[in-house]
Amino acid sequence: MQLIPVKTRRVELPKDDLFAVLDESLSSVQEKDVVLISSKIVAIGEGRTVEASMVNKQELVEAEATLCIPRAYWKSPLTVVANAFIGTSGIDESNADGYLVMLPEAPFKSAKEIHAYIKNRFALEKVGVVITDSHSQPLRRGASGISIGFWGFEPVVDHVGKKDLFGRKIQIEQSNLVDGLAAAATVVMGEVDECQPVVIARDVPSLQFTEENRKDIAYVSPENDTFRVLYERFLK
Repeated sequence: MQLIPVKTRRVELPKDDLFAVLDESLSSVQEKDVVLISSKIVAIGEGRTVEASMVNKQELVEAEATLCIPRAYWKSPLTVVANAFIGTSGIDESNADGYLVMLPEAPFKSAKEIHAYIKNRFALEKVGVVITDSHSQPLRRGASGISIGFWGFEPVVDHVGKKDLFGRKIQIEQSNLVDGLAAAATVVMGEVDECQPVVIARDVPSLQFTEENRKDIAYVSPENDTFRVLYERFLK
């Protein structure tokens, strides 16, 4: 598998034209590629920004979150948004020139629109799109990538019924392909001044393409989440 970073110009605040940025920067997308895009430039394209001096950030974090878990030992609550634990509801101040950048309003809708644009522009039949963000994980230092929206391919690879090296049938194992791609692409995108908010993943193994919304295949509701014990007392 190849990860190909795509340099862009600086995306301007408070709002910029995402598709103009892609027109300028994406020169070649091939059949069966997956295009991964930072949530920040998608959000700026939607105008999902606000001047930091004009709002109370804590109130905005709480308004954007699906779930807020207070933690007296830290300066902000633990938040769930886009079906994931993402700090400060995904609201970002870095590379924002005095603005707060929220997550895209409807990431799957945005991914579907970008998917249609790429297919049309490059005359492709099969292509994937992933909108990525960064988050931290318990008992680990630093941030890694996660998907908050995607379109065009099956996000999970099911191994149930296959045999392992010793002939034993796999009972429950599945591979989270979409978040694995997001994590890998975020390493290439960088977190500071790289100006590489787009990555093309090429020759990705186990890809199956689809035109259907596969959000429910990747996401688990709290009642079916094996980690629910960690946060269920905060659910409303």
